[in-house]
Amino acid sequence: MNEKIKYQIIMQGTTSKNVTKTCKEFGISRTIYYQWYNAYNKHGMEGLAEKERTPVMPNKVDKRTENLILKYVAKFPEDGPKRIYYEFQDEGVKVGESGIYNVLRRNGLSKREQRESYAKEMKEKKGQNREICKSHGGKERQKHLDYKMKNPKNAYPGYMCQQSIHYMGVFPKIGRVYQYVIYDVYSRLGLVKLYNRKATIHFIDFMNFKIIPLMKTLHFEIDNLVTNKSREFTTNWDRGSHKYTEFLHKNSINQVAFTAKNKEIFQPLEAFVAVLTKEFYQPAWADDTIDSFELLEKRLHEFLRHYNFSRVITDGPNQGQIPSDVVLEYTGQQETLPLWLFTRR
Repeated sequence: MNEKIKYQIIMQGTTSKNVTKTCKEFGISRTIYYQWYNAYNKHGMEGLAEKERTPVMPNKVDKRTENLILKYVAKFPEDGPKRIYYEFQDEGVKVGESGIYNVLRRNGLSKREQRESYAKEMKEKKGQNREICKSHGGKERQKHLDYKMKNPKNAYPGYMCQQSIHYMGVFPKIGRVYQYVIYDVYSRLGLVKLYNRKATIHFIDFMNFKIIPLMKTLHFEIDNLVTNKSREFTTNWDRGSHKYTEFLHKNSINQVAFTAKNKEIFQPLEAFVAVLTKEFYQPAWADDTIDSFELLEKRLHEFLRHYNFSRVITDGPNQGQIPSDVVLEYTGQQETLPLWLFTRR
């Protein structure tokens, strides 16, 4: 089954409140249903997608391009030929998907576990070289991110915010919905904007019209903005440039990119997305009165007002407070957050 069918089954089970009947109707087990349900809650439609098989076709690749492929694999072993092909397209490297597959196969890297083993080996070699460099007086330049904010000096709003894009599915009467999120880990303040497609320019739009004005209004700074290493956020080349990275640099925001496999780092963001999915999107999917993209976003902003201004934090260092109060107390503001944060524009 493709992701659309799985999505429809999940929504039917949720709205009918009879998972057993839904499973019987579609010929699946409850175990499978809840595997899909949990995958959707965590990752949106991407969690329901089938992994596509890569076709094996001969294609000659020059030595320079082969070295680029091997270098990429050493950095991102979780990516297969199709993903590598898309990334190379963005960077202007001309090579076919079948050519990439042939390089991986020829080097014994066609399987993910092989690539991970290769990446580990390359990392160890790089570490050894780094130690040699240190022994000769070299300096390693790497900023440490206290993502658990164990150091009290780092426990404040703005120390670490996280960003992501989630495909939430095709809504009745509306169409495709992509959720763009920015989330402050310490205060748990979350802001969301909806678009009908996935593109870097939308995040720049979101930052320009919502986040940057908020920062100026509250004299609030984002010290570290954590994103994944998808092509919407960053380039995978040491000397490459990316329009979003450049945008953040111009606004004095430090970007820290991790691969999506760093589940522990992105856990706060995923928890926020799970709340949105369960408490807003699932009821919205079954609400016949929501018949336009504009109305869906309006209802979302109403939910976010409740989440940020009324919903009490139930655990952690700010237990008993609400997200907006944590931010306002830190910035020394007496007034509430500006209402334009929760309008379409």
